[in-house]
Amino acid sequence: MTTDAAALQIKSTSNDLHFQIPPGYERWVRLGATWTMIISPYMILYFILVIALGGGGDDSNNFATLLESVGKSPIPYIAVVFLDGLFHALAFVTFLTLFTVLRLNFPVQANLILVCGAWQMLMGFTKGLIASYVFPRLGIAYLAAEPALQSALIPVASALDGLRMAMQWMDSLGVMFGWILVSLLPQASDLPRPIRWLG
Repeated sequence: MTTDAAALQIKSTSNDLHFQIPPGYERWVRLGATWTMIISPYMILYFILVIALGGGGDDSNNFATLLESVGKSPIPYIAVVFLDGLFHALAFVTFLTLFTVLRLNFPVQANLILVCGAWQMLMGFTKGLIASYVFPRLGIAYLAAEPALQSALIPVASALDGLRMAMQWMDSLGVMFGWILVSLLPQASDLPRPIRWLG
């Protein structure tokens, strides 16, 4: 009888470690999982778009050429930088879904995953909005300016590109730390092994 009680207690303890969907959230978790599967091909399609657009004119090594190409045809550049930022907003739903299913039994990891998701969304989407708004206007001003003013606009473009690259590093760190947290979840969490390996 004592052995059975001990075995039952061990089984109960191990089951408590499994992730649990909070009551009333089943529908939202299902929607989050479906959303994640829908956006999974996004990055592959994005890279195909970047190749098809020839990089969208995003040449940070030569700002004069960058401003000239963005000023002449801003749409490819806007498409590349805005869709890059949009991915981070779309991916936030995945982080939110993970937070929901993990918050009862793994509250620390769940909250850290949510913080990483919010961080990467804010940095990534802000980066995309700033770049898609500022650089086309700089390019138009560069084409309309005299040579002296053109040379003054190049350092401005360089500074703004530095800001964009800094925000890109920050959003990448948010994604990286989020998936590291997922990969470090214990096997008892019952998350599928490929998801933890993907982290």
